[in-house]
Amino acid sequence: MNVYGIQPGNRVLMIGAGNIGLIVSYQLLQAGVDVAAIVEAAPRIGGYKVHASKVRRLGVPIMTKTTVKTALGDRFVTGAVICDMDDAFRLVPGTEREIEVDTICLSVGLNPMSELITHARAEMRYVPQLGGFIPVRDDSMETTAPGVYVAGDVSCIEEASAAMIEGSIAGVSAAIATGMHRPEALDMRDEFIDQLRILRSGDTGKKIRDGLKMLEQGRAVTC
Repeated sequence: MNVYGIQPGNRVLMIGAGNIGLIVSYQLLQAGVDVAAIVEAAPRIGGYKVHASKVRRLGVPIMTKTTVKTALGDRFVTGAVICDMDDAFRLVPGTEREIEVDTICLSVGLNPMSELITHARAEMRYVPQLGGFIPVRDDSMETTAPGVYVAGDVSCIEEASAAMIEGSIAGVSAAIATGMHRPEALDMRDEFIDQLRILRSGDTGKKIRDGLKMLEQGRAVTC
C-alpha cells in the first residue's frame, strides 16, 4: 500500500505500536482503510507520542499488554481473537474477545536490510542486540569493503535519530575519503560521532552499546 498505493484490505488489525506500526496505521487511514485497533504486547507504546496521538484522534484504539491469540478464517482472514497479557507476557485466561477484520498487519521484529552490503563482500556478523546480520564497520561507518559506508537500518535496528546521525557520519567520511571536503569536515565528523555516543548513553541505549561491543570484540557469529 505504501509503495504502490494498493489497499491491502478494508479493515485492518495492526500488531505493534512502535513508530512503524503507528505510521503505517495512519497511512492506511489516509488511504481509506478502516483500522480496527492497534495491539501491543508491551506495557507501553513504543513509538512517539505524536504518532500515537494522530491515530487516536481518528478513533483507533491502542491496546497495550494485548496480543493476538488466534487468527480466524480459512482461505483468508475473517477476524482475530485478541487477549490480555500479564507482566510476564503470558495470556490472561478469560480476557479473549473477537474482532472482525479482513487483514492482520505485523509490525514487529525488524531485521537489517543487509543483502546489498553482503554482495559488496563486506564482513557480516550476527548480533541479536542489533537486529541480526550487520556489517562490521569503523567509527567512520566504513565497512570492510573499501569505500562502502553504511547508516540506518542496514547498520543496526535503532531509532530514526540515530540513523540520521549515522548518515551524517557516513556522508562526511565519504567526502573526506575522496578529498572533496571542506577544512572543517574532520571536526564535523567528530561532532557527529560524539552526538551518536550521547544518544546511545543511559539505560535506553544499553542494548545497542552491548551489541556494538560484541561487534568490536568479534564475539558475534561471522559470515
